[in-house]
Amino acid sequence: MRHSISKYFTLLFLSVAFFSGQIFPAESQDHESDLTLTQALQESGEQSLQIQKSKAALEETEWKHTESLSTYLPTVSASVNYLTDKKYMLLDTNIGGNALTIPQVLPTTIYSLRATLPVFDGFASTNRYRATRSLTEAAKNDYEWTQFNVSRQTVLQFYKSMASYVLQSVAEQNLKTLEDHLKDVHAFKKAGVSTNYDVLRVEVQVSEAQTELLNSQDNVELAKYKLGEVLGKDTEARNLKGKLPVLTEDIATKINQQILNHRKDILSLQQKSESANHMADSMNRYWIPRLNIFGETQYYNNQTSGFDDSEHFRNAYTVGLNMTWNIFDGLQSTSRSGQSEQQAIQTDKSLRISQLKARQDFEFWKRKFKYFTTAAKSRLNDIQRSEEAVRLAKEGRKAGVTTSTQLLDAESDLFRSRAGLVNAQIGSIEALINLELASGQTLYNFN
Repeated sequence: MRHSISKYFTLLFLSVAFFSGQIFPAESQDHESDLTLTQALQESGEQSLQIQKSKAALEETEWKHTESLSTYLPTVSASVNYLTDKKYMLLDTNIGGNALTIPQVLPTTIYSLRATLPVFDGFASTNRYRATRSLTEAAKNDYEWTQFNVSRQTVLQFYKSMASYVLQSVAEQNLKTLEDHLKDVHAFKKAGVSTNYDVLRVEVQVSEAQTELLNSQDNVELAKYKLGEVLGKDTEARNLKGKLPVLTEDIATKINQQILNHRKDILSLQQKSESANHMADSMNRYWIPRLNIFGETQYYNNQTSGFDDSEHFRNAYTVGLNMTWNIFDGLQSTSRSGQSEQQAIQTDKSLRISQLKARQDFEFWKRKFKYFTTAAKSRLNDIQRSEEAVRLAKEGRKAGVTTSTQLLDAESDLFRSRAGLVNAQIGSIEALINLELASGQTLYNFN
């Protein structure tokens, strides 16, 4: 049994290496034009637009958290007023029975400094501080998740691009074989060995092979764009260097079943939900009076018009308490409080939806991974059978007991098996990548 398993993996590796090696030689003449998976991961980590966007979002939330400290700290403002022209207001009064008009003299120059310290706001600022703190932690988890997601997508697109080249090579070989068969069938028809049916049948297969080759060429070009996207560029034209990995079903046994504890995006949503609830509590304190301490000092000149006439400047100050109570503001505060409560509900529901979907994705991709690894093993056996069938068909045609149509069928089965092996391999890689994303865990080192 152990010998059989060892033989299977050896043959699987050699088969994939054979097809991969036709497009990706082990040694390249121009090393600067090669791209390995390690280089791709490094470039995506440095150049990915998604990571850069997530980092900017993290820094934004950190500044919002800093802003929330303003409710605990004093605000200090300074102002300078200088009147370039004036006409005083007059006050008419009566002193000792004599009518008297007194101008209301305003200072020409005023230097003022005012400080305000919040004392109590119904703990609205405390809840706002907690909300921004949770939001910052959420942004950190989201940033780490983006890095993990981009690295996994880089691996997937790298191997998808590599597989597209391999499938193009298989399609080219298939088309060449069919074109050779078409020449042989035309020659046999002239010799009276083959019929019009044989010719038409091969012509149909050649047409299908030509279409399949065009499709494989399109897939190669599309794969370049997708790989370039995760690397933060328009396209990726360098030669890919490496081989498709051989994955086994036992990789899935390494998974920690507590997937929600490892999913950074789920943790980020939990913290966003906490933030939304704290913010709703903060907005709901609009009906509580606000109490502040304030102090203001002024340095002014109301005797002359000179802004630098220091001999005529005087000083004044005020210190006191200020309490404001929002009794009615046209339902503005009530509406904002209601909006924040509904936003908190939406965030809670989004978290629950994500948790349910995470478990479904985990089970789905776990089963898909098992399917594709089993399919890869089956396709390898198909290749061995098809190769033997081709050998027997060639020997039979030499002996005159097998027709060209039978040989053509055998070779077509061989090419389909080879393409099926590559598709099963890339399917197992894609399933594993999505299983890692569903579980939030690195299960296989692709480097």
